Amino acid sequence: MGWKPPKIEYVNGYKIVEVEGPTFKVYDGDRQLGDDFPYPGEAAAYATSLPKRDHPRS
Repeated sequence: MGWKPPKIEYVNGYKIVEVEGPTFKVYDGDRQLGDDFPYPGEAAAYATSLPKRDHPRS
């Protein structure tokens, strides 16, 4: 199996990162927002519910 890089997607200016599990986390810069989500759609819906960010932070 081995190591694989996390998948990263941006929704509404927030970063959604898939980690092992799979678990999906929503970040504003380096700060995690909300809980860990079991599905990407739930993480995207949470990011969409937040105030829109113009530029994603790295």
